[in-house]
Amino acid sequence: MTRPDSTDITLVLDRSGSMGVIKEATIEAFNGFLASQRTGVGFARMTLIQFDDQYEPLCRGLPLDSVAPLTASTYQPRGSTALLDAMGRAITETGDRLRDMPEHERPGTVLFVTLTDGQENSSRQFTLHQVNDLISRQRDAYRWEFVFLAANQDAIAAASQMGISASHAMTFGHTAGGTAACFDALDNQVHRLRKARSTGDTAAKVAFTQSERDVADSNG
Repeated sequence: MTRPDSTDITLVLDRSGSMGVIKEATIEAFNGFLASQRTGVGFARMTLIQFDDQYEPLCRGLPLDSVAPLTASTYQPRGSTALLDAMGRAITETGDRLRDMPEHERPGTVLFVTLTDGQENSSRQFTLHQVNDLISRQRDAYRWEFVFLAANQDAIAAASQMGISASHAMTFGHTAGGTAACFDALDNQVHRLRKARSTGDTAAKVAFTQSERDVADSNG
């Protein structure tokens, strides 16, 4: 029996060179999200992965109070965008970590979030088909919630190619305002999900509102 009051959040965060335009905004918005989620209903852990053409875990499965905020030193945009490799590896690692936990400690809610401002251009290990298969398996067998947030592209179209539903995808403007609005919308959705799931509402899902989409995209 899993813990209905426990949420596991994996965030795969783009730090490729183009993110330099919104570096400060990303740091500030992520730190605001982290601080807000520390006050959320129930218990939550976070895994934070940053990627370009390299893959760098900053923390794995830590309670939110133990997750360090981002700084200008720990988040330095560079390199190209190995998006599929980052997603495939993070999904696999998160699945392995949860599998190895005692069942009574496993989270009732698993949330996997990807945030990027560029399209795939340098993966070597995972294909789009493989990532789609991984997402479908974890979603269908274990009810993971997958969220895809993207700038400089149609996030809904990109997400659909990976097997992520339109309600779970959002395009944001590649500006400080767009980044802030994107994280605000994510924060609202995660709070709502955690509260609902903690009361036993297993049907609760992420569903970005049109208002959230408009605000995030209009800041482009």
